[in-house]
Amino acid sequence: METAEKVIVALVVVITVGVVGGAAIVMPVMMEEMTKPESCGKNCHEMQPFYDSLEESVHEGVNCHDCHHSHPPVEEMFMYMGHATHHAEAMIVEGMMEGKSSDEAFEELAQHIEEKPPASPKSEWCMECHEERNVEMAETISGVDISCAKCHDGTRASAIRHTEHPVGEYSGYENPDYTGYECVACHNDHDIEATEETCNICHPPDMHP
Repeated sequence: METAEKVIVALVVVITVGVVGGAAIVMPVMMEEMTKPESCGKNCHEMQPFYDSLEESVHEGVNCHDCHHSHPPVEEMFMYMGHATHHAEAMIVEGMMEGKSSDEAFEELAQHIEEKPPASPKSEWCMECHEERNVEMAETISGVDISCAKCHDGTRASAIRHTEHPVGEYSGYENPDYTGYECVACHNDHDIEATEETCNICHPPDMHP
C-alpha cells in the first residue's frame, strides 16, 4: 500500500472514530435536553402551544417523554436530521434564492406540514404513574342533581372500569378509535383532572333521570 493510500485510510479511520465517538457523547446529552418541556417548547415552533398547555396544567414540570415515549435513539436521530433538512431547504431555496426573510420562509414551510406531532399517550403509560387507587370518578354531573358514582360503583373507579366503553363511543373527539388510549378519551392529556362536563360529552344531562 502506497504512503498516500495509507494516509487516506488513516484519515477515514480517524474521521469515522471521531464521528462515532462524538455522536456517542453528544446524543445522550441531546436526548436529555430534548425531553425537557422547555426544550420542546423553545426549540420546535410546532410544540409551543402544547408546551404552554403543559405549563398551565397539573403536569407542569413533568418531562415530555415521561408520558410521550420517545422513539428509539437511531430513529429519533434521523427524525431530527429530517427536520434540520427541511429548515435548511427553506433557508436556502426560499430564503437565499427567492429573497424571503427567515420568518417568511419558515411560515411557508409550515403551511406544507399536514402531519400533527404525536399526541395522546397510551393508557398503559398513564398507569405507570396513576395507579388504580389514584383514579377517581367525577363527583357530579353538570346540571343534574346526581353523582356519577350513584350508578358507577362508588367514588373510586378501577382502571378496568375506565376501559369498558366500546370502541368509537367517545363522541366529540378528533379520533373515534381510542383503543389503548381510553384515559385521554375523557381526560385532557395535560390537565388530567376530569371536569364535571367530562361525562356530559357522551352522557348529556337530559339522558339521566
